[in-house]
Amino acid sequence: MLLTGATGFLGCRLLRELLARGEESVTVLGRGMAEELRARVEAAVRWLDTPPLAPEALGTVRYVSGDLLRPGLDLGPEERARIAEGLTTLWHCAALPRLEGDPAPLHHANVIGTRRVLDLADEAPDARLLHVSTAYVAGRRSTGHITEDDLRDTDGFQLPYEESKYTAERMLRVWAQGNSRDVTVFRPSLLVTDRPVPQGLPGQPTDLLLRLVEQIMSSRAAAGSSPPTPPGGRRGEEETRAAPFLYRLQGDPQASLNLLQADYAAHAMVLAACRARPSTGVRTLHVTHPHNVEFATVAAAVEARFPGLKVSMKPTLPQPTALEKLAANFAANPLAYSTHRRTYDRSHLLTAVGDLPDPEPVDHAYLTRAFGRAPATVT
Repeated sequence: MLLTGATGFLGCRLLRELLARGEESVTVLGRGMAEELRARVEAAVRWLDTPPLAPEALGTVRYVSGDLLRPGLDLGPEERARIAEGLTTLWHCAALPRLEGDPAPLHHANVIGTRRVLDLADEAPDARLLHVSTAYVAGRRSTGHITEDDLRDTDGFQLPYEESKYTAERMLRVWAQGNSRDVTVFRPSLLVTDRPVPQGLPGQPTDLLLRLVEQIMSSRAAAGSSPPTPPGGRRGEEETRAAPFLYRLQGDPQASLNLLQADYAAHAMVLAACRARPSTGVRTLHVTHPHNVEFATVAAAVEARFPGLKVSMKPTLPQPTALEKLAANFAANPLAYSTHRRTYDRSHLLTAVGDLPDPEPVDHAYLTRAFGRAPATVT
């Protein structure tokens, strides 16, 4: 078995799940020297705690230096042949999740990099491919029920990342059909954890949202911004400090996000991979939560982290302030999904995982733990 992306937020969880199920011949492919790669992966896997691992489990993992961004995955002929020989399962989890900036690196990593993984799979004709995509290949579709077989670009995309993952999926379908191979595509939604992640380990995607809020709060503090003086009098010092900072975001007040616990996602994916596989062709599974989280719930958890902040979602923003414009112009904009009401079909996933219970709710209490406390320097 070969796994790419084991140093990532989801990949390290997949590795732990695979080892917990008794996989004894796992090869991890990643950037950096083999011993450096081992240290990074083991630090993340050991921190996770669950599921339980046998004491020797991590010691059985083999580490190979490789790079999606380089021709041939930067593997020498002998190493490449050693990996391909007898390979039965190839988990492709590595990706560039960047939401901002030049789209070219995203295409290079997520599309060309996937093509290079397929070239390796061509050399292992008995290997099944398990590919990690994203539920956000649905792009700009803001309403409706997205089925697991949906893959279209007629609505366009909000972010280059989505388009790169969509293009990779199209390529996988052509490859599977042309080579009579079977591919399982997993489309996780936005993954979260309510455990504080130590610095240096893979952080969660919602950190982007928190960095945006931290930037807004820091900009406000640097500008010496304070609430307006009420009519007819001056505001006292204590009252000024206690007054809320009202912040408006443009979006749909009824919008929602699909958030899923990362540990659950990894468990469901490995379970689904073990229990079922198509004979040939592509099977796609939405690894999503059965219930979306309203943006109001997300906003309330953000407010809990940043005391004094009060967030409201408005369809339009008449006369936005400079700080309100900051959110709209934030390069890695997590508010791109503030107009979504869409839901996700989970039929293929439920068939594959059998009697696995649904995940626990991702509610205000969970998100408050996930977002943690505001840094002491942010006021």
